[in-house]
Amino acid sequence: MKLREPEKQILDDFEHKVTGKIAKYGNDPDFPKFENYGITRMELDDYLFDKQSILDMGGSKRSQLTIGGFITVLPVLVLSCFPDKSPVYDNGKMLATVIAVIIGLLLACFVKALLQMIIAYRVNHHKEPKMETFIKAVLFYEKRS
Repeated sequence: MKLREPEKQILDDFEHKVTGKIAKYGNDPDFPKFENYGITRMELDDYLFDKQSILDMGGSKRSQLTIGGFITVLPVLVLSCFPDKSPVYDNGKMLATVIAVIIGLLLACFVKALLQMIIAYRVNHHKEPKMETFIKAVLFYEKRS
């Protein structure tokens, strides 16, 4: 049985990619320098922390799937509140249940899309050109041999 490495999963986010690359190559002479971009290390750390908190707003994959599953089942639970002789079941119980599941899936997709739109909106309004230029230079840096 192979255990997962939690450190690897935790440190594989945007903030740690940038700070890891700075820690690894920061002393190289051709590596982007803070001074050249008019920023400090503290400002960069604050900016990366804020941006990472926005990116993490959606929660883990597990919590996203849990919420999506609950939203998918919600219309079926509402449907189960109606009595068996209700006009809702005129076309058959199976068809009504399938329609409820489809509505639930559509609701879950809508919630996921709405969350992605909110995250994209917040990231776009959080952008600072100096920081983004430096981060892009760091991420695209390749050590010359």
